[in-house]
Amino acid sequence: MTSHQPPESLPDVEPDRTVDNRGRGCANGIVRVQRALEDLPDGAVLEIVSTDRRAKQEYPKLAAQTAHDLLGVESERSGIVSKQYTTYLRIHDDDAADDIHHE
Repeated sequence: MTSHQPPESLPDVEPDRTVDNRGRGCANGIVRVQRALEDLPDGAVLEIVSTDRRAKQEYPKLAAQTAHDLLGVESERSGIVSKQYTTYLRIHDDDAADDIHHE
């Protein structure tokens, strides 16, 4: 498990996959995120784009409750009153994480 506090700076990485959850609530978008997490190999980077203000707390919390690393969360204005949140996670296979913790 990792901390759910985002790092101070954004990662300088190219995402392996982007999940576009703009216009969806975190609860609805989490299913798409879970599928991507299951499909991506260990070490891959997942980028999650959302307009739900809860994304800034919910996706870091997801990383803290799993083996995945929170690489950063960025927020920027996407309109007059709306914001867009981009979260970056480095994927770690739960089995590989278990092997590391048991060595």
